[in-house]
Amino acid sequence: MILIADPSPDSRAQLSRALAEAGYRVIAVATGMEAAQVLIEARPRLIILDLDLKWVTGWRLIDLLRRNAHLARIPVLVLSSTMTGPPGIPLLTRPIDREIFVETVERLWSSAPGPQDALH
Repeated sequence: MILIADPSPDSRAQLSRALAEAGYRVIAVATGMEAAQVLIEARPRLIILDLDLKWVTGWRLIDLLRRNAHLARIPVLVLSSTMTGPPGIPLLTRPIDREIFVETVERLWSSAPGPQDALH
């Protein structure tokens, strides 16, 4: 399962649709607080994260991930309207090219811990 955390309803819908069409199961949330809850309850295999989330920012979520031994292994893809992101974390700038987005997700998915064929 892939977690998408993005404050824009349109962006969440577009990203979710692109991944669903590629065969991935997705949970999409609007806030950092919701993302933190999904991280604890569902343990996604990959996280797609906008840095401008409300209440708990994407920057804070990345910090929390890095501090937790179990969550630190989950790959993160940052989406941003600027070229600035956390060091060592893949970044795609908006507007997102659908083909590049799906290719990047496939690459990160294949490097994530867990069964390689577990798209659902």
